[in-house]
Amino acid sequence: MRSSLSWERKVLSNGLALLKYPQASGMTAQLSVAIKYGSNDDSKEKIGNAHFLEHMLVGGSQNRIKLHHEIERLGGSSHFETSTECTFSKVDVLPENIVKASDILSDLLFDPTFEEEKLEIERKVILNEIAVASDDPQNKIGEALIKNLFKYHPIRYPISGTKKTVKQLTLSDIEKTYRNYYAPQNMILILTGNFSDKAEEVIIEDFEKRQKTNITSRNFRKPEVSKPKKETLLRRAGLTQAYLSFGLRTVPAKNPDVPPLDLIDSILGTGESSRLFIELREKRALTYDFETMNVPGLDYGYFTIDCAVKTKALKQTQKLIQSELEKIKTNHIPKIEIEKSKKMLIANIFRTIDDPHELPRFLADSEIHYENEKALENYIKNITQLTGKDIQETANKYFQEENYAKVTLTPKK
Repeated sequence: MRSSLSWERKVLSNGLALLKYPQASGMTAQLSVAIKYGSNDDSKEKIGNAHFLEHMLVGGSQNRIKLHHEIERLGGSSHFETSTECTFSKVDVLPENIVKASDILSDLLFDPTFEEEKLEIERKVILNEIAVASDDPQNKIGEALIKNLFKYHPIRYPISGTKKTVKQLTLSDIEKTYRNYYAPQNMILILTGNFSDKAEEVIIEDFEKRQKTNITSRNFRKPEVSKPKKETLLRRAGLTQAYLSFGLRTVPAKNPDVPPLDLIDSILGTGESSRLFIELREKRALTYDFETMNVPGLDYGYFTIDCAVKTKALKQTQKLIQSELEKIKTNHIPKIEIEKSKKMLIANIFRTIDDPHELPRFLADSEIHYENEKALENYIKNITQLTGKDIQETANKYFQEENYAKVTLTPKK
């Protein structure tokens, strides 16, 4: 019987990876497909290609638009997104409609036909999307920080591309990317929620009959060794507060230092009893909200701390953040705090599993990084075994002055 910490995994005859996490108590069923092609796979000259193709999957022809709308006629919802490492699609429907929804998603993914007229419409939509992201100060400093941390890795480029590259992408570019990457052996099929054995059988049969094609292999990059760019100062008119993004490079997902880095993230920034919440908000009211993240990818990793404060409080805020990082390195961490942070970290994962919108993407990322149905079980085992010594050793490895970078965005007078 499947443990609640694992899922069923098999590779079909055509190379497609199948993941199943049935939840009989669910009121809906979810079918998801992840294509192992994301923005990190775009060439420097074609930044935004993966994201453009994702738009074309549902808007690239009149027939695609009709199929996409059909999901809602079934009472369902759909979600398509591009990340750094995959293009992700999901339909969420009543259990009795999961086979029909599967037919629709399968047609959208395996139809190689795209129309020039629709390409120009989606180009305008994407340029609007880029403009919206550019207006968001937190998005702006986040992108700038990644550029400070990574000089060569494509993670430094925006997922949606730039205005210049999006304007230059052609239908031929989209079709070439589709031919090179959209094949069963480069896909992950995920079934979650409440679905019957019969529905599962029909869905798998449909996806397994899709033929392999020749595809381009994914490139993996060596970790960067150059020092990050220390600081970038941006200014913008109309802001009422300053925005700070502080971070450092860490390690990819398979590195054994990821669990202790995640636990450090929990100690510093998860919940209202976390160290940074107490220091930045509870004691000093420097910020309304902040976010800490440890982000491990296939061949990259970084740790960030973001917040918005009054301009005159920027130096104080940065000093407090660095002080807390130093304490993690040098001061004894009470066992009760470690255990609390472990519980917070694990409980947040369980909440993801309970969420029908979050679970499919969680499973897709796990497959991309580990290709192991026991990945979560192994991860939680590692978390529960961590000690204060493990935390301090990991902090001393990465939380060093020469590894830090920051970006500040302040009001322009």
